[in-house]
Amino acid sequence: MHLLVAVIERGEDVEPILSRFYENGITGATVLDSRGMSHMIAEHYSIFARFGDLTGSREGEIHNTVLFTVIREEETLDRAIEIIDEIVDDLEEPNTGLVFSVPLDRVKGLAAPLEED
Repeated sequence: MHLLVAVIERGEDVEPILSRFYENGITGATVLDSRGMSHMIAEHYSIFARFGDLTGSREGEIHNTVLFTVIREEETLDRAIEIIDEIVDDLEEPNTGLVFSVPLDRVKGLAAPLEED
């Protein structure tokens, strides 16, 4: 089992990602609004104020979205990463997103328990 974490920069990419997840058997995810460190620094430290202008930073504005989902199978994890990469137009490009996974050895509290291998 794996925890997939994806930071998605463009809000308009989130719904298509979740739709494609569902089509591929990933039926649960947690979605959080978030802001990156550079946006917060730009808002709170005058030396970085011009950087805020460059990034479009405005007080109280949401800058990205974090998706969390637990995935049991390695091939489903690979497919989820492919889906994100396709929708954001290449994760290797700046300002698209960040994806990582963490192995899980124990999960409790899911609506439908995951089967043991």
